[in-house]
Amino acid sequence: MNPDAFDPFSGRLARDIRNSLSKAFRKSLALHEPLIIQRVADGFLGQQLPPPYQDYIEDRMVRYAEARETIIKHEIIGVVEQSQILWHLHLYYEMHELLEGLWLESAGTRRKALQGLIRAAGMKIHAEQGRHKAAQKMAQKALTDLQENRASLADFQELDNLLAEAGRMASMSRNN
Repeated sequence: MNPDAFDPFSGRLARDIRNSLSKAFRKSLALHEPLIIQRVADGFLGQQLPPPYQDYIEDRMVRYAEARETIIKHEIIGVVEQSQILWHLHLYYEMHELLEGLWLESAGTRRKALQGLIRAAGMKIHAEQGRHKAAQKMAQKALTDLQENRASLADFQELDNLLAEAGRMASMSRNN
């Protein structure tokens, strides 16, 4: 892997950027305050960061703004519904983080269904980083959770599309 590339799985700075931005994004959504995320981004961008790190932050800020705009415009208040917007914008880590709080408070089939969504986000995170074996394993687990508990996710309107994507990823491991 390129040492100058932004890899949120290696290096303290990359993890700090990913985690801090995600936490600030969740907080800005909850409090309806976009300046929260802007302050965090500005704090990192004010440092002498390598270009891939700056690019990551700037890209995230564009997608965060789009997510916030969509959520506000359509008055989307449910966490699961908001996570669907994040899925579409390829904000998988943020989706994982957003759903985790709800998952911790849930029980039964709803908890298992949410775990499936979190695993689907994890599948995409690993795939983005070229960790295909990990993505395939995560896809298999997500499929099981989601298929067995799909009735608990009526609020995730595009579940069939997500299941199809997880199915394709999971089948790659069976075909190798």
